[in-house]
Amino acid sequence: MAQANLAFALAGLGGFNAHGAGFLAAARDNDVVPDLITATSGQIAVLAAYLNGESDLKTHLVDPKIESNPFAQINILLFGYPDVFAPAWIEAVKRLVQPPWIGFDFDFYANRLLPAQVYKPTRSAQTIAALRDTFNQHTIGVIFNSYDPVMGEGALYGNDAARALMNPKTHLDVPPDQTSADMHFDKPAGEEKPILPITSEAIEAALWLTLYGFEGYPKDGMDGAYHRSCILSELHGFDRVYVCRPLANGWCRNELPKSYFDVQDWNTEMWFSVGYKAESDAMKRINALVAKGKVSDPDYKYVDLVEVEPETPAGYFNFFVERDAVYERAYAKSCSIFDWVANGKVGPKP
Repeated sequence: MAQANLAFALAGLGGFNAHGAGFLAAARDNDVVPDLITATSGQIAVLAAYLNGESDLKTHLVDPKIESNPFAQINILLFGYPDVFAPAWIEAVKRLVQPPWIGFDFDFYANRLLPAQVYKPTRSAQTIAALRDTFNQHTIGVIFNSYDPVMGEGALYGNDAARALMNPKTHLDVPPDQTSADMHFDKPAGEEKPILPITSEAIEAALWLTLYGFEGYPKDGMDGAYHRSCILSELHGFDRVYVCRPLANGWCRNELPKSYFDVQDWNTEMWFSVGYKAESDAMKRINALVAKGKVSDPDYKYVDLVEVEPETPAGYFNFFVERDAVYERAYAKSCSIFDWVANGKVGPKP
């Protein structure tokens, strides 16, 4: 790996991407500039705004009209999210009226009355192309992921800056037109996957939610956050990694879930946390082995892992609606953490 000092790892989650936006704004205001940034799901759009130098990342993400509307969740449920997704009403009607060629059984009724596709993506081709060009033209390394639900495998995509930072043998020899659909990652355990070029198709895949259904999803797969909510394990060659994830490591309050909605919030938080905890624990294990002199490979070194997480519970009715309070808390906490690190980690972590 090339000399690499600092990386950010951003974990996306609808309704809490404002946490990543607050972190990035704090990094910019504190002159903390990374060599590379990994992102998943909705953080991909937040990252593009940051790399484009947009002055107000909060305004880019938080819509006051939606945030202040007490019926925002119901509106999104019925009418979708502007310029992101819309209800798949036409597709639903087409399923209902198509001839019953497959027979009358449970699946027949479920597939038509309760289909997997609830919404359809509405980001324009121009928006996707703008994201692609922003990443490919930037000098800061960018990596994001997608997931193939059939093969059960993930893929990584990165710009030239990111590919140059990583192992050239693994990443720089990948053909420019290579896609995840062309590759089967049956590599030996411990060998890292190649980083594929960033294309419009890759971005479409990385932003394809399960709510869009599994019929006609992009050839590169779907949102990689369902497979890996945070891309961390590849960052073992960096001196320091700030991990900005929208969920804390535990429930963090006196009362455990009591209502149905508490349980659904719990399930979502645990789902998006389990993969991250596996990756962070592996990195901490490597840190311990490096500290004991058990690992001598120069590509592996002690990584100063700094987690920037919010308080939980997130709240079942807060998913999808980005809030000013999440952004402001993330900004304030990130500023405190940057100051804590700059002063040699004096005192307890903020």
